[in-house]
Amino acid sequence: MGSDAKNLMSDGNVQIVKTGEVIGATQLTEGELIVEAGGRAENTVVTGAGWLKVATGGIAKCTQYGNNGTLSVSDGAIATDIVQSEGGAISLSTLATVNGRHPEGEFSVDQGYACGLLLENGGNLRVLEGHRAEKIILDQEGGLLVNGTTSAVVVDEGGELLVYPGGEASNCEINQGGVFYAGRESQ
Repeated sequence: MGSDAKNLMSDGNVQIVKTGEVIGATQLTEGELIVEAGGRAENTVVTGAGWLKVATGGIAKCTQYGNNGTLSVSDGAIATDIVQSEGGAISLSTLATVNGRHPEGEFSVDQGYACGLLLENGGNLRVLEGHRAEKIILDQEGGLLVNGTTSAVVVDEGGELLVYPGGEASNCEINQGGVFYAGRESQ
């Protein structure tokens, strides 16, 4: 995690990046940075009680998060070149557009298809009807909520895979301490 950021947010306040604005090189350790439609955040490092929220139409590029930091990406928002480290949380649905990497590999969400995410520490992915998610890892307090279809999910201790009626899950690995609730599972 980089420490050479020019802007330090550690006071618990909320800062908003509005349309046409760009904020760069921010160290976010407590409080919220909200990127509104038409706004852009670059090279943000999120840790501790920090929370970067990218609203619909907003863009975040080169975000690093971990150690309890949270990245939230709204439907229609974009977050690219993400670096997720241990203890970081990401929250989004399959209507967001993201790509990046974490300790287990690379991940992406694009046009209703999600692949490779590591969800932990309250991070979650909502797979909407008609959308698909594959190769998702659910660790402690990570959640996958499925109204579409999912496959090749690994649910480790403390992770939760919830498949709602009309959703479908296949080829999922539920390890000790993992939670799997399904309206329907295909074998």
